[in-house]
Amino acid sequence: MPLLSIVTPCFQAARWLPAALDSVAALRVPHEHVVVDGGSRDGTVELLRGRDDPALRWISEADRGQTHAVNKGLTLARGDLLMWVNADDEIVPEGVARAVEHLERHPDTQVVYGGLDFMDANGSVRRPYRPAPWSFRRYLFLGDYVPTPTIIFRRSRYLAVGTLDERWEDAADYDFYLRLMHGVRVDQLPDAHVRFRYHHASKTGRDAFKAQSEALEIRLRWARNLTDRAIMRGFDGFKRAVLPTLTAGRWPAPF
Repeated sequence: MPLLSIVTPCFQAARWLPAALDSVAALRVPHEHVVVDGGSRDGTVELLRGRDDPALRWISEADRGQTHAVNKGLTLARGDLLMWVNADDEIVPEGVARAVEHLERHPDTQVVYGGLDFMDANGSVRRPYRPAPWSFRRYLFLGDYVPTPTIIFRRSRYLAVGTLDERWEDAADYDFYLRLMHGVRVDQLPDAHVRFRYHHASKTGRDAFKAQSEALEIRLRWARNLTDRAIMRGFDGFKRAVLPTLTAGRWPAPF
């Protein structure tokens, strides 16, 4: 069975990190956990130093932010399969194991993604989300429908498309996955791969519209014509106008 490398960028996340580490440690397929800490001073280093997990590798040093940390982690990773999970989230070990088995059975599949369970700050699952089947055009025009933390991909595909682009602060994952999943076989799987912790200090909670603005700029670069551009701009405007109203002001909170 191939080795799965799970990369976790981390900064000042000692409150959440133990749950993330425990979730990866529970994974029963060959794996390594590469934690890239940005020089935290909240006990993160002591926490990592005290772990007794032979699959855990970590570094702690100043970096240029989350995207830079992910790139460092992907460079350090040794697995044939790759994914990254943020320090305030958790993997679902059974779902990830089945995804690894799927990739082993289907060598022509380059990328898989699955479901996501939304947790509150205390770790209680509040809402499951299971995305629709794969469509590159749907992902390009409606980006949000694929939960990016659930994506697992082959190292060979990563080497073909290159690293995350650090010019994007909040949507570098979207830009990367558009490049990664374009023109190759992508399979949607039924199981949850990740439990996503929503809290007000997360990027999603702080400024969701910033990520939406970057995502629009990214997708406009893929537009083939004026019609594509009009649809992209129209959908972005629709979301900004309607989502806060439809959710009674709760958006981007997922529950």
